[in-house]
Amino acid sequence: MEHILVAVDQLHPQHEAIAHACSLAKRIQARLHVLFVHKKSCVVTNPARQRLELLVAYARTEGIHVEYTILEGGYEESIISFIQNNGITLFIHELEHTDLHSFERSFSVLKSVRHRISCRVETVTPQKR
Repeated sequence: MEHILVAVDQLHPQHEAIAHACSLAKRIQARLHVLFVHKKSCVVTNPARQRLELLVAYARTEGIHVEYTILEGGYEESIISFIQNNGITLFIHELEHTDLHSFERSFSVLKSVRHRISCRVETVTPQKR
């Protein structure tokens, strides 16, 4: 069985990646793992987390098997350890295109993570509106 991961934090909301992962998980009957990473200094009840919990609840009503995990620590390190410890077979990451800085930040995360994991990586780019 496929195990799909989408990782989210304050700087990386990953809305398109979550939508794509939900669609894929429903189509192929995969388990979807949604990982919310926050720093120690970050308030745990923030808008990003609340929106994410609504998306997870909606996915569950659609019949998608979603496992929602909250970890404290660094974004990249949390992704790597989660993949290694949970049998993840596909990591879906969104490359943000709102501005050059956000794209570089998003691409840098992807670049540093993909060389340290042993699963497939899929990138998603937001649709232009």
